[in-house]
Amino acid sequence: MSDAAAKAAALFALDIGNDEGVGDWFEVTQDQVDQFADVTHDHQFIHVDPERAAQTPFGGTIAHGFLTLSMLSHLAVGANSAADDPAKFEGILMALNYG
Repeated sequence: MSDAAAKAAALFALDIGNDEGVGDWFEVTQDQVDQFADVTHDHQFIHVDPERAAQTPFGGTIAHGFLTLSMLSHLAVGANSAADDPAKFEGILMALNYG
């Protein structure tokens, strides 16, 4: 491991057990859910049919799990996030979303 990577790993290790940060609320609209359904071809009623979804224990439509997951990069740069502390990323040459 390079010195820069070791330094970054040590900084991240110091944060174990701490909240990463709490960002601003972000509303996901039904239109966004519908557009995601169109792109992914996942039109299950729980996501796109408000009347039918209202009959479920959820009481209305719910966003796709993958839509929620795909929003993480947007949410990660919210208020009080690790992205606000450049020192945490010193020495990191490249990062990517993998999962």
